[in-house]
Amino acid sequence: MSYFKGILFSFLMLYSSTFGAIFLLIPLIPLVFFQPKVGRQMMDQMIWIWQIYAVFLVEKLCGVRVVITGEPVGCEDSTIILMNHRTRFDWLFIFSYILRHGPLRRFKISMKDILKYVPGPGWAMQCAGYLFLQRKLEADQKIILRCLTYFRKLGYKPQILFFPEGTDLTANTKARSNKFAEKYKLEPYEYVLHPRTAGFSFLVEKMREIITLDSILDVSIGYPENIPQNEMDILKGKFPRQVHFHVQAHSGSELPQDREGVERWCQECWERKERQLREYYMGPKLFSDKPIQTCVRDEQEVEHLFRFACLFWTVFEICVVVFLIYAPMLRWFSLFSIITYVLISKYGGIDVLLDSEASDLCK
Repeated sequence: MSYFKGILFSFLMLYSSTFGAIFLLIPLIPLVFFQPKVGRQMMDQMIWIWQIYAVFLVEKLCGVRVVITGEPVGCEDSTIILMNHRTRFDWLFIFSYILRHGPLRRFKISMKDILKYVPGPGWAMQCAGYLFLQRKLEADQKIILRCLTYFRKLGYKPQILFFPEGTDLTANTKARSNKFAEKYKLEPYEYVLHPRTAGFSFLVEKMREIITLDSILDVSIGYPENIPQNEMDILKGKFPRQVHFHVQAHSGSELPQDREGVERWCQECWERKERQLREYYMGPKLFSDKPIQTCVRDEQEVEHLFRFACLFWTVFEICVVVFLIYAPMLRWFSLFSIITYVLISKYGGIDVLLDSEASDLCK
């Protein structure tokens, strides 16, 4: 049964994201270029419906229960969300938190550059306006600057998920992190990796300068059991029964004004996170016994959104099969869409081409 759930979940995620990009997002790309605000709103709306569907599959099909404790930030804030990177799928599970406590339409993720080239899902992520980072400081600074400039032109206040560790926690990455700690006479970590603070400090500086930085959300993610480390774990149906989030809001004004001070703040944040996660995994595997009292959407509204998203994507997925079989024009359109995505990706991706002024600024 676990294998069936894993395969079905993976199929539905890939199928919906791929054909959603081909049939629903490709027609909006010209609008995003020529009417940026309207196009971005429509693009975000379609991606929002898919993100709700992803949460539905995680929670209802795979049986994952999300436990949230702590203090969230304001829904309208321009925010950097800092989170430890325990597995490759932390970004997927945090959709459950953002759906209930944040602006899912304005939620953006920083992730590895190579993921934008994955056929299907990568195309959809390009359309979503995610930040694809190369883990090279100079190149990443240009990417961050371009994206923030684009958001400013739209009058957009994003909530950006940022992983200072740069990669997920494995035996190999932990060994490299501790080797780095030994070199610089830092404490070795067991439950987190040492953060890359230069990228974070640059993001803070430019958020303040280009848009605004209302708040920082410090998120600790914990898995009581069944940690899905990679794609094979998902295919095998190795889903966690619960995913725990502990959130702590900080005003943007709390952070130091200089880069060195921001980097120290991030390092101290990770020291606290290491202690917090040590207590979590060595104790009863609870961050707190006091759940968040207020939320943007209550569970009744979340259930309504689940039903809507499930109906929308089920009808869409059935229609795709029928039309691809019986409508030759749709087959030609899908081929046109695929070629368009491949060509655009060859020249950097939709995210790079979205705003020529921002791209020129970063050269």
